[in-house]
Amino acid sequence: MKFSAKLPAVLLCTAFALVACSSAPVKKTEDNAPAEAPAVAAGEEDEFHGIAPGNLDTAHAAFIQALDLEMRGLQHEADSMWMLAWRYDPRSRYLSFRVAQKMLAVGADSVAASIAKQANKLPGKRTAGQFETMAHVFLKESAADSARKYFLLALDSSKYQDMRMLYDYSLFLEAVQDKKELVRVYDLLLPQTNYIQSLFGRQVNLLVELGKDSALVELFGRAHDATGDKEKLAKMVQVMVIQKRFAEVRAIADTITSSLEDDGKIIELALLTYANAPKEEMLAFLKKKYYKDSVRVPELVYHLGLNEYMLHEVDSAKVHLEDAHLKLVNDKEAGAHACRTLSAIAFSRGQNKDGVRYAEQADSLLMGEGKVFLALALGTAKEYGKSYALLDSMLGVWINWRPMEGIADSVLMKKLKAQAMLKYRRFQRAYADVLMMQARDLEEKGTFTGIINSFVMGKPKETLRDSLNRAAAREARTKAELFWESVLAEEPDDVVLRFSMARNLERLGRIDEMFAMFETILKSPNLQPKLSYSEVANYYGYTLINLNRNRAEVEYGYSLVVKALDSIKGDKPDAIIDSKAWGLYRLGRFDEALEVIMQVNPEKFKDDDEYLEHLGAIQVAAGKQAEAAETYRKLLKLSPKHPAALEFLKGKK
Repeated sequence: MKFSAKLPAVLLCTAFALVACSSAPVKKTEDNAPAEAPAVAAGEEDEFHGIAPGNLDTAHAAFIQALDLEMRGLQHEADSMWMLAWRYDPRSRYLSFRVAQKMLAVGADSVAASIAKQANKLPGKRTAGQFETMAHVFLKESAADSARKYFLLALDSSKYQDMRMLYDYSLFLEAVQDKKELVRVYDLLLPQTNYIQSLFGRQVNLLVELGKDSALVELFGRAHDATGDKEKLAKMVQVMVIQKRFAEVRAIADTITSSLEDDGKIIELALLTYANAPKEEMLAFLKKKYYKDSVRVPELVYHLGLNEYMLHEVDSAKVHLEDAHLKLVNDKEAGAHACRTLSAIAFSRGQNKDGVRYAEQADSLLMGEGKVFLALALGTAKEYGKSYALLDSMLGVWINWRPMEGIADSVLMKKLKAQAMLKYRRFQRAYADVLMMQARDLEEKGTFTGIINSFVMGKPKETLRDSLNRAAAREARTKAELFWESVLAEEPDDVVLRFSMARNLERLGRIDEMFAMFETILKSPNLQPKLSYSEVANYYGYTLINLNRNRAEVEYGYSLVVKALDSIKGDKPDAIIDSKAWGLYRLGRFDEALEVIMQVNPEKFKDDDEYLEHLGAIQVAAGKQAEAAETYRKLLKLSPKHPAALEFLKGKK
């Protein structure tokens, strides 16, 4: 048999003709489906399609041939046979739906709708495919409720195992924006598609949009179990951290024994659960992962080194930070922070060249954005000339910086200029900090030389040097004040800056101005958490006590120190306890002063001459002569020419 190449068009015309031949109006029922056609008497014309039924043998033969042609891949020819079979058996529910499906496939939506609605009232087995056809018919007609009804019937008939049908239903749900139902369908569809990324990403977005964090955790967990993808496990842990499910996060992190990139992410997320825990607990966790579980991801090594440094395990910290900063290729900021910590370790050991070298490495990692720290490192190394040259250069860059014309609108231009001025102020503050370093350095030289002059050498040349050092220190402090005032004009609420200024005023001898600045700081609403109340109140109070200008000021200073102690929950700092004891001493309450100062841990302050000076004076005032002698002997080891110690021990063995 020879078939035409234009069979779809022929089929379409045939179907139009057959549908149009119905001579009686169609009675409408629910879902706009026509009522079942009335029975036809023998020999009468079938008004349902205008065809006299009865040629079932021909219909059956065409049906068999259609199946055979489909099996051989001759789809167009098979379509012709399906049409022929339906023509001779139009009351077959099965054949009618097959033809309706063919019509939908060739875009004959109205014909398909008519045939499908008639077929839907015919007797016979109802299948998932037929329900799906009805769903598509109503979808084409924008009858959303009816389309949903038949999609659900189709899915229920297939026990929700037909992946293509689920996907079609998900497209319908996207169109009608039924997000809650869409989440349910994606939950069914994703396992069948092995969590294909496009659908998985859409489901994640839906759950985030709907605020279903618990469902999101479960989704990532199922996806990880099905695919073994560690990234999905890391995402699950991230959501669990947000939900504060810390015990579960730590349990997952405890299972990590490899060193993949996503393992590093999980370790870092687990560290967030220790944010409010003692640092010792975090360090114990990191040590277990590193030493017992052999996890060597750079993130873990980096945090291990940082926590060791904070808990004074400096030798081990140096080893781990050296290792980490070379491997943190994807996190330049962390690598730079490791270098800055290594710089601090080097300076603490007097290794100034290494301190500067690490600061230079940090600046290199940040592509030139680490110049502030580098300037401070040069200052710490007492390379003041290099530090000032760098700071002068950077101040010149940012004070003269202008955006290129035409690259931004006025709003963005204003924002860029503000950012440039912020960087300019950062270098101003760094300049002031380096000036303060140099001032302290000059003052220490002056103090040491002055002591030598007074007690040993008595050379006028050395006294002149002391005077010059003190003058240079004062000049440096005055310049620092000018920088701070410039910054303060733009950032008037910066209490940390005011605190630095107040301490500097003390060294400049401008005591009343210092007190006024401290009063401003204590009244500032921005004091906490930028600067602790206890630190400010103790410093201010101790200064008043130590100056000992009059009893009223000493009493006020003592009250500030007491408030500083009361503001601290938990263990009280030894330094503030010492301040309280000194306040009691100044007020003449010697026995109380002795009782308080004995609460200070002497091991922490055995090399602190100020503490020993206080302890000795209080012991003398309280009548503890033998104890005072021992204290003053310790003080002389630190400060061989200390006047109070020499005076007390004069004539004593």
